[in-house]
Amino acid sequence: MTFDVIIVGAGLSGTFMSSLLREKKRKVLVLEKSSGIGGRMSTKPIGSQIVDYGCQYIEPKTAISVQLSNKLENLGLLSAITLHTNKRVFIAPFGMNKIPQYFSRNTRVLSNTLVQRISNKKTGWEVFTDSGSFLSSSVVLTMPIAQIETLLRNSAVETLNLPKVDYLDFHTCTFISDKHSIVDVFSKNESFPWICNNSKKGLRNTVDAFTANVNKDITQSLKNLSPEQKLEIVKGLLNSSGFENIKGLNVHYWRYAFADKQDNPDYFFDKSTGLGVCGDSFSVGKVDGAVKSAELLCIQLFNYLDNNF
Repeated sequence: MTFDVIIVGAGLSGTFMSSLLREKKRKVLVLEKSSGIGGRMSTKPIGSQIVDYGCQYIEPKTAISVQLSNKLENLGLLSAITLHTNKRVFIAPFGMNKIPQYFSRNTRVLSNTLVQRISNKKTGWEVFTDSGSFLSSSVVLTMPIAQIETLLRNSAVETLNLPKVDYLDFHTCTFISDKHSIVDVFSKNESFPWICNNSKKGLRNTVDAFTANVNKDITQSLKNLSPEQKLEIVKGLLNSSGFENIKGLNVHYWRYAFADKQDNPDYFFDKSTGLGVCGDSFSVGKVDGAVKSAELLCIQLFNYLDNNF
């Protein structure tokens, strides 16, 4: 079977694009190296509670993301809240990962599938993975730029004119605590420049469940430690920050968390081969960049497929 489009990456950009392609009856396959859908739109359970441990809320800034956020709100997947700064944002009451899951419904998605290389042929592309190869008329890459550049080198594909993006990296911890001094939805201290009480934020929890990002210096000191050592150190820092009765503690390292102050091209597309690149490395970055780049690249894909296949 030959697909119209193979999308590498099942984060927000890849799944949103798959929904747009599916609306036009295109045959789409999404390949994802991780075990689940969502990328940095990530939610995990802690017992019977849930926490967002990637993107915490959506603050739409472009017309495309405003329209999309309003649509998802009408569907009950997003809810508008007002932060203490009088800033209106959207949260996902059932978890941020429900958004990419919604976009990928009825789409073929293979998780736990690592794309090793891609090869351009006269009739399209062959995508080689650790579980077999797949044929497609076009290919779209949606991962962080550094991962895309590695894949292209491994594929002997000529280096593309891709944007330069410096991603922030840090460790994130998630946990439950029923005794603490946090009173606001979002807070911070010296060790944790970002602390979110997911329950007060609006997630459907019955107890306080937290997400906290570790600061830059501590992140560097944790990188080469074992998971057990990381847990011990982070728990000590949480105790020093006033958290007691900590349960379900988990520490996750984000190598490509997000990039700030971004102003890049909206997408990349090679009209001669049908190779496209989009995601939050493009446009204004974050959710807005992921959505805008995917929608604009889709227009190019439709034209390419209509004229060549």
